[in-house]
Amino acid sequence: MRIDVTTVYVDDQAKALKFYTEILGFVKKKDVPTGGPARLLTVISPDGHDDVELIPGVQL
Repeated sequence: MRIDVTTVYVDDQAKALKFYTEILGFVKKKDVPTGGPARLLTVISPDGHDDVELIPGVQL
């Protein structure tokens, strides 16, 4: 079994994006507005495969 996408719930997607990219070195892959308070945001590891994504998602 292989997990390609997983969600980590966060309080603030902008802060989470900054943490994952600036502190941990992840790379933003997707950033799609959804018309609501949250957006479809994914990050990937710079050392891993680009088909394994982490979603810092907001629980609505």
